Amino acid sequence: MKITFLVPPPVDGNVPERVAGCAYLLYYVPNIFLLSAAAVLEKGGYEVKYIETTIKKWDRGHLLAFLREDLSDVYCFYSVNLSQDTDFQALKDIRKVRDNVPIVFFGPAPSDRPAEFVVDENAYVVRGEPEYTMPELIKALETKSTINGIKSVSFRNKSGTHISHRRIEKTPSQGGGGGMENTFSGEIIHNVNREPIEDLDALPFPARHLLEERDVYYNPKLGKRPFTAVCTSRGCSYRCIYCVPSSLSFSRELEYKHQSGKKPPVRKRSPENIIEEFKLLKSQGYKAVNVQDDQFVWGEERTVKICEGIKDLGIVWGCSARSDHLNEPIVKAMSAAHCKFIDLGVESFNQEILDYVKKDIDVKKNEEAINLVKKYGISAKINIMFGASPLETMDTIKKNMEEVKRLKVDQVMYNIANPFPGTEFYKIARENKLFVYGDYKPVNVAKEANIAYPHLGKADLESAVRRANFEFFLTPRFIFKNIRRLGSLDSLKAMFRKLF
Repeated sequence: MKITFLVPPPVDGNVPERVAGCAYLLYYVPNIFLLSAAAVLEKGGYEVKYIETTIKKWDRGHLLAFLREDLSDVYCFYSVNLSQDTDFQALKDIRKVRDNVPIVFFGPAPSDRPAEFVVDENAYVVRGEPEYTMPELIKALETKSTINGIKSVSFRNKSGTHISHRRIEKTPSQGGGGGMENTFSGEIIHNVNREPIEDLDALPFPARHLLEERDVYYNPKLGKRPFTAVCTSRGCSYRCIYCVPSSLSFSRELEYKHQSGKKPPVRKRSPENIIEEFKLLKSQGYKAVNVQDDQFVWGEERTVKICEGIKDLGIVWGCSARSDHLNEPIVKAMSAAHCKFIDLGVESFNQEILDYVKKDIDVKKNEEAINLVKKYGISAKINIMFGASPLETMDTIKKNMEEVKRLKVDQVMYNIANPFPGTEFYKIARENKLFVYGDYKPVNVAKEANIAYPHLGKADLESAVRRANFEFFLTPRFIFKNIRRLGSLDSLKAMFRKLF
């Protein structure tokens, strides 16, 4: 069978970022989560290709022309909340040109709301981690065999087949429903959940050779090409109410929560397996890597061992880490291994707000981590979020801006909190009627507010984030320090257009 993973042209001109999965595109990061699923299918003998139309600058007309000539047996979409409308338009186009060819959705949005994606009898959802579920589903489609026993698949029952002992949802014309009962044609079946993958070392490395134009991928914080991403662990053990982890970890978390109501355990690759992948990337000419984990630093021994194994490769890299997981030996080893930035989820310099959002960290620890990272020549990039708590005021926002200046942070990303479906913050926003549009809406969190408080309205939050970004990014200190790293004044201007 021929399988195509497809990223279609955006319906509104804004390109959804699908790796982190919670914002619009600032720069292209290769979707290693999709490429991991593709690698497993290739290993199983399938012919796989990857079409990222946004890089090709295709419009809908180009996509339709491609579909008229293409002979793929299955189309797959890695969908996030921001891409749902775009992916649905592509489904309509496929149905128009290729009729009932099977379409498979996976990623956090279909994992959270599979019934919305199972729009017809030839649309399927792979929930949670895709690597073991996807080949089983493709094999069933190829042999026209039953899908009933394939874990973590959602689909519509066909041709009156009797099915029992699965969670089902009736179509709207059948008057709603759900629960464990017998089902017949047209009803949506959600097969039982698959447990999270235990041995991540057993998975093949992502199929990066499927990328047609690898030099377009770039991380300005690293400043070198070719650039790629690596995932060394899945999941985070902490309980922040707002958190949308990497899109694959979020898919995994949502699937696990549907069954158990709690977060799945963190799973980590071995240092040896990670070092092996870095050596492969070196042989393939890669010069820069973003570690796409929710949280890279899981203990001193493991982290130092990874750093010792990759330091002689000369690859520059960056990652995300919790401040309370960093100590001097770890940061020293990371610096020696050419780590160029660490993203720290500071979120706020107000302790009461941190406690409300269940960050489980001390403001002073964040400050210590920023200073420690800078001490070893690593760029401290922090994330600050406005509005995640009713305790937020214009005074707390102003305090955050003052602390960023006082600490001379290298980089900061100011965002407005947006309660994503599947998070505790979403439940709080629904219960307290915080949504300005009545419910969750995909928005550019660097610019637009989706929530409002009685004392802090939508316009207040938007004005605050605009002012904060303006005061940080348009200072001579930032511009002169970063223009060389970004490559050109045009690159700097492009970044500003995304923020203002």
